[in-house]
Amino acid sequence: MNHRLILLIMTLTIIFFLWGCSSKEKTMTNDQTHESLVSNFTAENLHSIGVSEYRLDSLPYKAQPEFLVFLSEEEEKKRILRWMETAKNKTDISQAKIQKIYVLQFQYQIGEQVVDSKYLAYVEDSNGAFYVKPFEKMVPELNLEKFTEKDIDSIM
Repeated sequence: MNHRLILLIMTLTIIFFLWGCSSKEKTMTNDQTHESLVSNFTAENLHSIGVSEYRLDSLPYKAQPEFLVFLSEEEEKKRILRWMETAKNKTDISQAKIQKIYVLQFQYQIGEQVVDSKYLAYVEDSNGAFYVKPFEKMVPELNLEKFTEKDIDSIM
């Protein structure tokens, strides 16, 4: 297996593990966002989850968001959905300390037919606070040639 892919999978696994292990002291419950995650992102007909990332340290020729990994194994998908069931959203995220923004695309299929795509943004600051928000679709304005600090506000 490609070393970059292995490193990416390990990094995502660690990130999701840390999200699930966050203490109650560190996070604040946002029940509306939590309910939205649980009810809108279900396992029924979930075919795959694509993970992309806006990176400040990306090479100049890499379009943003940069595709990271495609999760289609049942256990990988279940792990993401379990995390979403327990995720607590912090509302005081520091936009000044954001280095990366992840976009998760959930693709739902019946047979070979794609019936729906749903998107989730995950933003974490350097203090470990995070923000998750479902959004409608990847509009062309969200596809960038290069991601810079000035783009953070418009993406958020």
